[in-house]
Amino acid sequence: MRFNYFEPSSIKETVDVLHQGQGNNKILAGGTDIIIRLRRQASSYQGLVNIKQLPDLTTFSTGPRGGLSIGAVTRLRLLETSTAIREHFPVLLEAIQVIGSLQLRNMATIGGNLCNASPSADSAPALIATGATATFIDDGGNERTVPIQRLFVGPGSSLLGSTGLLLRIDVPEPAVMTGNNFERLTPRNAMDIAIVSAASQLTLEPTNGKVRDVSIALGAVAPTPVQAPRAEDILRNREPTSVLLAKAATMAMEECNPIDDIRGSASYRRAMVGVLVRRTLERAFERAQKRR
Repeated sequence: MRFNYFEPSSIKETVDVLHQGQGNNKILAGGTDIIIRLRRQASSYQGLVNIKQLPDLTTFSTGPRGGLSIGAVTRLRLLETSTAIREHFPVLLEAIQVIGSLQLRNMATIGGNLCNASPSADSAPALIATGATATFIDDGGNERTVPIQRLFVGPGSSLLGSTGLLLRIDVPEPAVMTGNNFERLTPRNAMDIAIVSAASQLTLEPTNGKVRDVSIALGAVAPTPVQAPRAEDILRNREPTSVLLAKAATMAMEECNPIDDIRGSASYRRAMVGVLVRRTLERAFERAQKRR
């Protein structure tokens, strides 16, 4: 198999190369997915565009109170070993730690996990739950910023189109008394994709302990990673008792749209949504109480 190879030195040059290829030049970042597809001859491209050396995209920074700005080509292992992420965003750490193996996370990037637009992308529910946004250059060459959940438009399809470029992911700083958690169900403990995943984030009112804000995100149970707004509404402005958390989890089961496949039936996935959402809400509540 023959193809062109590009190693641009700037974002502008990268965008130009992508547009010149008219959708046939593909990004090479971590390479953990695209190289496998090429070796299996599952895909063919006119050219590969290596963006591993673009300094603006390969690192992340933290704000004074814990907010994150993550370059799209930041390696997962770099995020996994970050003290700031461990302290302020355990939900993201928990999602990253179940992606592939240690060797894979040394190569794979946060942007790659999102840009494939897989319904089961592990980082997606965690980022959705934290209120993260994605900044990217679209097919028309315009820079845009959208909530992470709006980046996905269907299985394997995103707002990036065929020539877009993801630039960074921004995660807002957590409010006082905020806790979060990620859970995933797989047939095996490692090196597998999710049958169901869920992430929850709760922010409590310091004065009365009621839920000021809440976000519940689901993976692998719809054409894209999704939120569960009706389940969230059950909890807002109310005391998060175990009964109420269970009621919200039941509502989340009604908001998903899973499919039957070789890895699990739709009914099984829906039932597991209830289990995982309840677990993540309970753990998020425990963590929120400790973050005063």
